[in-house]
Amino acid sequence: MVLALLILGLAASGAWGYSQYTQKQEYRIFLQNQYNRMFYDLIDHVETIEVDLAKTMVTASPSQSLILFSDIWRQSLSAQEKLNQLPISHLTLSNTSKFLTQVGDYSYSLTKKNIDGTPASSEDWDNLEKLHNYAGYLAVELQKLRTEIQNKRVNLGEMRVEGNARLARVSDNIINQEFSRIEQQLVDYPTLIYDGPFSEHIQDIEPKGLTGAGIDYQRAVEIARDFLKGEKIRVVDKRSNGNGSIKTYGLDITTEDGNRIYMDISRKGGHVVWMLNQRDVNSVNISPNQAVEKAKDFLKQNGYDNMVPTYSMRYDNIAVINFAYLDGPVVVYTDLIKVKVALDNGEIIGYEAQGYLTAHHSRSLPEPKVSADEARDSISMRMDIKLPPQLTLIPLENKSEALCYEFRGQFEEDDFLVYINALTGKEQRILKMIKSENGVLTM
Repeated sequence: MVLALLILGLAASGAWGYSQYTQKQEYRIFLQNQYNRMFYDLIDHVETIEVDLAKTMVTASPSQSLILFSDIWRQSLSAQEKLNQLPISHLTLSNTSKFLTQVGDYSYSLTKKNIDGTPASSEDWDNLEKLHNYAGYLAVELQKLRTEIQNKRVNLGEMRVEGNARLARVSDNIINQEFSRIEQQLVDYPTLIYDGPFSEHIQDIEPKGLTGAGIDYQRAVEIARDFLKGEKIRVVDKRSNGNGSIKTYGLDITTEDGNRIYMDISRKGGHVVWMLNQRDVNSVNISPNQAVEKAKDFLKQNGYDNMVPTYSMRYDNIAVINFAYLDGPVVVYTDLIKVKVALDNGEIIGYEAQGYLTAHHSRSLPEPKVSADEARDSISMRMDIKLPPQLTLIPLENKSEALCYEFRGQFEEDDFLVYINALTGKEQRILKMIKSENGVLTM
């Protein structure tokens, strides 16, 4: 009996120990995921600070400055919160934390100046330029650290070893100034804009470009076959229907050579909303300019005239080209179509017209009340204008549209797009262009 009790006790003890070990492992995984989220959020905040500081250098609008300085202040507070929760010695990160504090407090002090109508001084601009340079350096170092963590498969519990030496060097020479902390209500996060200006404007907008009567599934199949001229189609299967802002029939198409092509056809009007050919592209035999011409011809063949290429990206031997509608002399950025071109043979392997189908309609555009030269006077003298201005129609946050002059220019090593309202002469938006070997992004 005693032996049986001992065995039973040992089994219970083992079960309890295993349960504790399992709980400890689950908690360790949970904690690791929390650290990962904090670290990636920190990088996002620092990168946004760097971009906003760059924008402040080229804005000439007090209202835009107010928005930017407020956002820098809020982003710096969020970055500090994430930094303080990482498993790294706070002593090691003291200079980085001090830098984030100074960025936020200095931005808030300039926000108060804007509200009071006091212009920024030359000393303020010098300080902003230095802060921008340090923010850029910090963003680069954090990205390098993230790459090292991923490549070496280091968990963030070991970041004390991997990260301290690098982060300690980030902010050794930060501007030595003291600012007070003042709590204020936070502003909303800004929208990040990718693939060219205003490409994400289509969210939560009732489609305006759908024309024609409703169609059935069989008609959708006929439209798909006509759209894929030259493809030898073996079978067309029905996928689940799309029930977003544009109601669609979803098609899964298999070609004779085994490629899979996916398409969505709008139930109203039978418009192709998007198409994606899954085939591999293993070589580059045509130039980017040839790819643009292939895309332009494809759009004309499918009834889309007056489309002009704006921005492009290249990856995995594929070119993705953005086209905007041209209404007379005005580039309408809201009416957007993206075309994906295979660089091995120029075949169109991707197409997305949701922006166009959402926003396109017959417009009566007003005549500009401000000349291009007058609009140029609203641009900051710190920005070097590189190209003549272009009349554009851009979306606003309230889902309306604004006729603007687009100015492309440069401040130091950064490229910007500045939009001046052609009716009021006021600065409407600023986008920073992010150039890479693959193309251009904007923020």
